[in-house]
Amino acid sequence: MLPKPSSRKHRLASQKELQIITFLNLMVILIPFLLMTTVFARMAAIELTQPDASTQKPAPPPEKRDQTSSLRLTIALLDDELDVLNGETILGVFKKNTGGTYDLTGLPTLLSKIKHQYPDEENAVILSRPNITYMTIVEVIDTVRGQFPGISLNEL
Repeated sequence: MLPKPSSRKHRLASQKELQIITFLNLMVILIPFLLMTTVFARMAAIELTQPDASTQKPAPPPEKRDQTSSLRLTIALLDDELDVLNGETILGVFKKNTGGTYDLTGLPTLLSKIKHQYPDEENAVILSRPNITYMTIVEVIDTVRGQFPGISLNEL
């Protein structure tokens, strides 16, 4: 009589192949989803340019200021007010409300008047103190971008 076959042999023979089809299905769905979300995250970024010392125009001499009419629009976010400047000339001042936010209701009107005077100008520089909140800076950028799409951001 032959000896009884070992159970170890049957255990090895009964192993199944790995089921990778479900894993591949997951990858087929997951990879395009991740690629699409990275594109949307990139589109939500605010594009700004850093002002260079070489791109800023020097102030003309006093006798030539009347002849050359150029705009150097600067919006300065200070601790208690927002100043709109053309070079060193103050065009508008917007104080903070009692709630601690800037009163930006008149800013679009002022920017429209400036754009009407200088229709070819596209650039504006926003200067802010380090303690100004990010949300305030974004609100000002959104307001200015309507008239002057070339926005540069710098620290005051």
